Formats: sequence, structure tokens, C-alpha cells
Amino acid sequence: MPHLPFTLRQLEVFSSLCTTRSFRRSAETLGISQASVSNQMKVLEEQLGLTLFDRRPGQRPTLTAEGMAFLDDLHAFQAAAEALAAHRRRSADEAESVRYTVLIGQGMLDAYIRPKLDRFFTANPGVDLAFEARAPSGSLARDLEDGQYDFALIHRRADRSVEPHFRQLALVRGGIYGHRKFAESRQLPLQPELLNTLPFIMPLAASAQEREMLQFFERHRIRPRRVIGHTQYYDVMAAMLERGVGIASFADAILPPEMRGEVILLYPLENWRLLSFRKDAGGDARCDAVQAFLVSSVLQDPNYRTISVFAEEYA
Repeated sequence: MPHLPFTLRQLEVFSSLCTTRSFRRSAETLGISQASVSNQMKVLEEQLGLTLFDRRPGQRPTLTAEGMAFLDDLHAFQAAAEALAAHRRRSADEAESVRYTVLIGQGMLDAYIRPKLDRFFTANPGVDLAFEARAPSGSLARDLEDGQYDFALIHRRADRSVEPHFRQLALVRGGIYGHRKFAESRQLPLQPELLNTLPFIMPLAASAQEREMLQFFERHRIRPRRVIGHTQYYDVMAAMLERGVGIASFADAILPPEMRGEVILLYPLENWRLLSFRKDAGGDARCDAVQAFLVSSVLQDPNYRTISVFAEEYA
């Protein structure tokens, strides 16, 4: 095995800092001191020989290009670690445990579900949840038809129909978002002709998601002339928006709260529906617990801003 220039704890702190963009909030989340967070990152950067974050007085830390590349590889590392951990031998006490597979929107997992998972697992020790986080696309609904997912919580553009097996939970605002500097001395919403001249951040190049987005933009006369980056990760895209690198199609509800002062809606597009899916027809208390946890973790979080809520118990 190669000697790794980092520890798992350093990766955990780095991942938290990428999400919170705040040394103080990461310290509170991880239960350590702010000085410890800072020292962990300083040592990690020294061991890698890279600068992962730009740190400027009075501003939140932002990922450098090397930091964004490291975060991309960290996602793959975490997925591999979870696959390896799944090989452990279960004890007799775990014989009755059950695993559910959840298809979930990438932004919702990181911002709303993961921070609350510890409490769910404590309250439901016999339930294991395996998440597959995906960016929004037209293929998500079709992927549920083969029965490989037990639950789903996804966003779908409001101009699309909703299949009977989905439950419509809420409506959230969608559009082209970017740093407020792009709106200086200009009236909002910006006109498509002006948007076309600005730098765009898009999904992975030549992917189905990018083709789908370009077709969607065309309906609004939006034809990006300059694409300055491609990424499949919402948090990387959000960080680029906050830094003023470019503009992108985004949903307001998954924009990190600490960025909402600098990143604003430049041009409204179709809003997004929050949809849930449950393969089990009902009656299993463990399935009920999972469903309630997924939905409440999002809809009852004050940072999840909605236009309207259709689920009566959460309205």
C-alpha cells in the first residue's frame, strides 16, 4: 500500500470545510476547536504541497483550482471506502437489519440529509441507508422503473409531467444564478442577449445533462458563447458562483445559505418540483421511518426555501 499524504481525519475536515465555507461552522459540526480545523488544513496542504483554499481576511475560504480537483477525487475516494466497508462481517445482533437504497439529488444529500443521519441511525439501529447521489436529469424517473431503488427524493423541472408513482412535495425557485457583480448597474432580470455573453458553468462536457440543458436554454433564447468550466458536483459549481467565476442554472433551495448574499437570481427559468418515491406500498414501520426522515430533513429545514408546499403535513 502506498504511503498516503493525508489522514482520514484531515479528509473529514476538508470535506466539512468545502460544505460550510466556514472554519467556525466546521468546528461546530465536527465538535472540535476552530484552531484545530485551521491546523488540520494547514498540515494537509503542507503534506500535499498544494494550496487547497484561498484565505482572505474578512472573506470565507474558497477552493482553489487544486482544491476543486482534490474535492472531485475525494468523492471517488469516499465511494470506494463505503464499498470496502460494506464487506465487513455482520454480528449476530445485526442479523435482522435491513438496507434500503435511496436515489437522491446531489445537493439535498450534502446540505440536508447527511448532517442529520447520525440522529436517524441512533433512533433506527436496524436500518442501513445506501445513497446514490445524482444531478437532476430527465433519466432519473426512468431509472426507478427497474426496482433497484427503495426510495427517491429528487428535483424535477416544473414544466415536466409527474408520473403516478411520485409524490409531489414542494415547489422551489429555479433560474440562472451568479455573483451579484454581474448585475451591477443593470436591471434584473438580465436579458438573454446579455446572459449569452457571460461565462457559463455547465454539467460534464458532452454528457446527457449538458445536452438536455442546452436544449432547455434554447427555449429561452439562451445560447452560451463562453463555457469556462464543467462539473458534475453542485458544491463545486456553487463555490465557483460565489467566487464570481461564472453563472449557472441552479435551484435556490440547494444554494448554501452562506452564499445567498453574494449569489443572486439573474434570470428566472422554470421552477423545480421536489418529488419523492417509495417502492414499498406501506405498512412496514421501518419504511415509514425512512420516508419520514427523508422528507422532514428537507422540508422542515429552514434553509430549504420553497415557493409552496403540497405535502399537507409539512405545509
